[in-house]
Amino acid sequence: MLLSEPVAARVGAVILAAGASQRMGTPKALLAWNGTTLLEYALQQARAAAVDQIVVVLGPATQHLVLPNLILAFNPTPETGRSASIRLGSAAMSEDVQSVIIQSVDQPCPVEVLTALYAAIAQRAGEIAIPSYQARRGHPVCFAGSLLPELRAVTEAEAGLRAVVRRHAENVVEVPVNSPSVLWNLNDPAAYAAAQAHAG
Repeated sequence: MLLSEPVAARVGAVILAAGASQRMGTPKALLAWNGTTLLEYALQQARAAAVDQIVVVLGPATQHLVLPNLILAFNPTPETGRSASIRLGSAAMSEDVQSVIIQSVDQPCPVEVLTALYAAIAQRAGEIAIPSYQARRGHPVCFAGSLLPELRAVTEAEAGLRAVVRRHAENVVEVPVNSPSVLWNLNDPAAYAAAQAHAG
């Protein structure tokens, strides 16, 4: 009898790109980055990491974007915080993913970091994998697929993803990486300019 080939575990990514970003003055998803935009860069890196299912959460400022071959979710009120986008994106994710990365579009992250996070979950090192650079925890965060129900229920009142991480503190693994990008938050023009200078 021939044994069937093992089926590779499916991995997913939720990219949060709903905000208008009043402090930046333009939607962060459309900001220039590495020869493209922050959103397209995130998509390129996810594809390079062989992500099976990519969900992009858009909002009123980004709903006009044409993103073929992706799963799209719409958050009409991104100003209320990230939790609504996380809930919507997680709800659109298939039940059979082994792991899912939650990534904000203003947190550009190279493929090497993504693959290291997925590998940590695949190796059963923990239920949650968090990148660290020079002993400082960063982002994005990768969650085991078994935690999808909790991701679909996060709220701003309970501190969003932080509440999920706290509940599973004993099953969190830190993944050391060599990219300082895991510490970046491009929240305003100064932070954006500093990150661009470093990346360039």
